[in-house]
Amino acid sequence: MAFINADWRDFQNTPAKSETRINSILINDYLRILNQSGWQETHIFQAPLSSERFKANVVSAMQKKKIIGVTSRYVIISKKK
Repeated sequence: MAFINADWRDFQNTPAKSETRINSILINDYLRILNQSGWQETHIFQAPLSSERFKANVVSAMQKKKIIGVTSRYVIISKKK
């Protein structure tokens, strides 16, 4: 099975150092769920995406607020245990 995903972070208008994990879903959560469901990851790749969706004014605002923008996805390849 191949699974493409990205971390979901509750980061809107929040500097990176002030983010909390409470409302986030990270790669380790996906891996834990897959493993609990009888799958074992065999490969994890980080696939870069275009930064085109980030316009200059948005990037500038993110930089001023020290917000992290992500331009990649994870590809998780798993096999049944």
